[in-house]
Amino acid sequence: MDTPSPPNRRFFAGEFRHAIDEKNRITIPARWRRDGAEEFILLPQADHQFLLVMSAEEFSRVSTEAESNANVSARDRRVFLRHLHSRAEHAIADRQGRLVLPEDVCKKLQLKGEVALVGGRGRFEIWNLARWKKAHEEETSTYQHVANVIGL
Repeated sequence: MDTPSPPNRRFFAGEFRHAIDEKNRITIPARWRRDGAEEFILLPQADHQFLLVMSAEEFSRVSTEAESNANVSARDRRVFLRHLHSRAEHAIADRQGRLVLPEDVCKKLQLKGEVALVGGRGRFEIWNLARWKKAHEEETSTYQHVANVIGL
């Protein structure tokens, strides 16, 4: 069950369109930035639909949750953590809020030109724009259903 974010945790909300430049740099939206350079963890989503971006603290929280979750077997935990940590890459956003994305990740996820940055609580996603539009369209009915169930 999701618990509220502590006040000091990052919160990414909204959808933005930004372009990836020829050096594979993407500018993080101003609302999502803190002053100065920042470290992020980049994690390609398992089925290669988007790139997950989170703070080192959020990544640590996810890792700790997997390590302590009693519903995950010891073997599955080891496999998951091995994959989680081997797929993750460190990245530093410069003072202008630009994040350099690895070339191989950009190719694999087809991240080029205009992309969608999608907020997701303590993390955000970077999507190929065409993939995002398709996923957004396909998922709208699920969103509407859950919104009705919770009275939104």
